[in-house]
Amino acid sequence: MKAALEQRSGLFLRFLREHLAPYWLLQLEIAICVAVQVVLELVDPLILRAVIDRAIGDGDRELLLWLIGLLLGTLAFRVAFRVISTWLYSYGGLRVMFDFRRRAYERVQSLSPYYLRGEHYGGVLARLTSDVDVLQRAAVYTVVHSIQHVLVITGIWIVLIVLDPALAGVLALVYPVLALVLWILNRSIRTESDAARESVGKLYEFLEERLGAVRLIQEFRRERAQAKRFVGVSRPWMRSNLRLSVFASMQVSLADVMLAIAPITVFLFGGARVLEGTLSIGTLVAFYTLAARLHRPVSLLIDINIELQTARSALRRVYQLIDTEPWIQERADATAPPTLAGRIEFKSVDFRWESATILRSISTTIAPGERVAIVGASGSGKSTLAALASRFLDPTGGAVELDGLDLRHWKLADLRRTVGVVPQEAQMFHDSLRANLNLAAPHATDDELRDVLEAMQLGPFLAGLPAGLDTEVGEAGLRLSGGERQRVALARALLAKPRVLILDEATSALDPRTERLVLEALKERMRQRTLVMIAHRLTSVQDSDRILVIVGGELVESGSHAALYARGGPYRELYDEQLRRGE
Repeated sequence: MKAALEQRSGLFLRFLREHLAPYWLLQLEIAICVAVQVVLELVDPLILRAVIDRAIGDGDRELLLWLIGLLLGTLAFRVAFRVISTWLYSYGGLRVMFDFRRRAYERVQSLSPYYLRGEHYGGVLARLTSDVDVLQRAAVYTVVHSIQHVLVITGIWIVLIVLDPALAGVLALVYPVLALVLWILNRSIRTESDAARESVGKLYEFLEERLGAVRLIQEFRRERAQAKRFVGVSRPWMRSNLRLSVFASMQVSLADVMLAIAPITVFLFGGARVLEGTLSIGTLVAFYTLAARLHRPVSLLIDINIELQTARSALRRVYQLIDTEPWIQERADATAPPTLAGRIEFKSVDFRWESATILRSISTTIAPGERVAIVGASGSGKSTLAALASRFLDPTGGAVELDGLDLRHWKLADLRRTVGVVPQEAQMFHDSLRANLNLAAPHATDDELRDVLEAMQLGPFLAGLPAGLDTEVGEAGLRLSGGERQRVALARALLAKPRVLILDEATSALDPRTERLVLEALKERMRQRTLVMIAHRLTSVQDSDRILVIVGGELVESGSHAALYARGGPYRELYDEQLRRGE
């Protein structure tokens, strides 16, 4: 984590530099409007003093009417500038936070899927939504209002000192005590703000995980137990927010008591000065009016303090996400070969995951247009090999080359177009069938979509859909069966027309007959292109040009089905075991 995250002030300075500075002209417009509004709020007490001391005191009716008109004009301009400044800072804050949220979302999209597997999606979601919402409120209202209130307080004190320095000095004795109380309580507020944001993240994590496992909860009749868990997860959030409310109430109450002393002080010392003849009644009224106006901005600043502490905690959490370095990064000199053939070469590839060795010294070459199967027991490293071949992971030793170029030297966009991967878990958006297919080919025609669906044995399925290609597939495609989802994913991969297609147990949910028909269609459409199939069911890949056998992260055999079976090694053991189980 960067050093800026360790300094509270550094967070805000970094945010100002990275996200507010580009909108400096808009910020200048806001500052001008706020400054004019503040000045207008300070003018009317001075006009009021002139009304009392000069117009009324001297019996000047014409001056009285002129000053009253000036008061009304000041009020009108103050309202107008308040509306203009509100629109400006609302638009500016929303725009800034839109950019900030987009930056955080783009960072999440750049992270490896394997990194995200180790994170709670709910925690990431909380940062992108709840935490950014807190920051948005601060950017739209809190920051501008706090600056405005500080300017108002500063302006009032300047005018008070000009009106009567001695009386202003007496009034100022109240504020050091107030500042000390706020400083003491602020430490507790900061701690509880951090705890509140963390508890929100935990709550999102819990809800995201449980909503995705409703069937599991119902299957084992754990509804009541999970409801109790929800209460337990919610308690820290309730506790932290309750404490924040108490601390806020303590601050406001103490401030009210101290600020209530201010007008008493003004009349006590100011009234004595008026009786002595050293202070005019108009000056006392103007002084009191301004002193009373200190109460509102000071009280609002105390309220804003709570929001700023919460915003600081949210800002820290979002910057933690933004500062997460992607595992897969594109080099500055990345390129792509001038011609694409689809030749994959593993050169002494090792891969370690934390302290575990997943792959050891894998060396093999897959020729362009070759049909290669990768088989082995569960956990042997087959899927890791596929992730390395598509560069969703980088090897910890050795290199993976595609058409003679190390994958780490490829431009990622070119690599994604060249190598397609269909995983076992077919992923879909809660959208139409057409939209899910168009992810691979945005401009594909309906005839092209129907063609690949029919090739994947989905013609009758498509004909039976109520809205055809416009039928909604549901959350994660759950309105479709597992086999239908897998075939839609295969059809989507065909639309992308990759030079290399890797199937990571992408037909595991199909019955043997449908699987055979689907694979035949795939091989026909991938003619002259490289096809890599990772399979658990060996009968589905026994007609491959070559079969690679992975055992314990090592490549132990390579050859055709007939040659490997005749050899009597690990492949034959796997094959015979599946035959005995009827697979």
